[in-house]
Amino acid sequence: MHVVMVTNPLAPDKLGGLERYVRDLSARLVTRGLRVTVISKRTDDVQLDSELAEDGIRILRYAAPKKSDPLFAMKYAGAIRNQVGRLLADAVGRSTDSTVIHGHFPGSMPAVISSKRSYVYTFHAPVYKEIISERQGSYLLPRPVAGIAVAGMRRTEARVLTNASIVFTLSEFMASEARTLAPSMGSRHVLVPGGIDTDAFAPGAIDSLRIRRALGMPLLFTARRLVERTGVEELVKAMPRILAAQPDAHLYIAGDGPRRAAIEHERQHLGLVRNVTLLGRISESDLVEWYRRADVAVTPTKELEGFGLSTAEALACGTPAFVTPVGANAEVVQGLDRALVAPAASPGGIASGLISLWQDTERLKRIAATARDYAQDRFGWDSICARYIGAYDAHLKTQ
Repeated sequence: MHVVMVTNPLAPDKLGGLERYVRDLSARLVTRGLRVTVISKRTDDVQLDSELAEDGIRILRYAAPKKSDPLFAMKYAGAIRNQVGRLLADAVGRSTDSTVIHGHFPGSMPAVISSKRSYVYTFHAPVYKEIISERQGSYLLPRPVAGIAVAGMRRTEARVLTNASIVFTLSEFMASEARTLAPSMGSRHVLVPGGIDTDAFAPGAIDSLRIRRALGMPLLFTARRLVERTGVEELVKAMPRILAAQPDAHLYIAGDGPRRAAIEHERQHLGLVRNVTLLGRISESDLVEWYRRADVAVTPTKELEGFGLSTAEALACGTPAFVTPVGANAEVVQGLDRALVAPAASPGGIASGLISLWQDTERLKRIAATARDYAQDRFGWDSICARYIGAYDAHLKTQ
């Protein structure tokens, strides 16, 4: 079987949840004996047009108009459609195996629809709701043009979902978002949770929780893109209340984004310089180490959490993962312990939930002791890949 993934950038060209997910899924499918080609957007001029990566994935890259171009919004759709169409014809034309086209990003899919080829699609998030907030400062879009761009993306997403033979979502929350765009989705929907590398994301040899608890120094950690919807500012605002209960607590924030300056301002304004540290972008190996060091990993989402990859990764490292009751957050942890869900996504809700969790010593120990097995059973790639391959087989039988 040959699987052609059609997506936005691919990790490590860009390090985000979608980018890492497509890379890891593709690599895992290769280990299961499938041939995988990924059609992805170039993020740097030095990247090769075509390469066979060390993990066995064939990567074909297309170029997008520069975001600094005042006509970016007008040029984008046509340029992407033409280039993806050319690469798709190349990838499918060379294949002698049964081919499954698997889309992951709506902006790349019009070329697939125009080709009249059948495809399956993973709805990771409603991009039309994120197109402005996620890209603050990177698009030169006047307000009227921004509104047109959002409406255009919504129509594109609805069309992509309506025409897909199978629509995958990583959570029931995302399935409900998909149904608002494509009410006819019905039986074409398949729920497959996010997959994580449970070999890489695993507990360390040192029991740092026990050591820090003896010292009374709780360490909180969050890895988030610094945009408004991810809730990092609410977490920072919760720190004064947390410190009132645990004066030696320290919050480390990994990630970058357009809200970094605002978060830094809040950190200084609230007098948190000694208790909140912004790490910026970190490598995946460093990410694993921070999960292992943390007493609690926090996913403080304010809106639109399609799955919660960082939550699952923290659990796989044996670290309790505390979340806000937003989007799919509760779905990821609900089978482990209800104390891992904050009463609200506000600073007060985050603070009260974390304080209660931290003060219940025995409960926190039980969560830490069972988190690894919980994550491995639900989100390990072996079971996730098996579900995708079964769906691919079913898709091919209908063609």
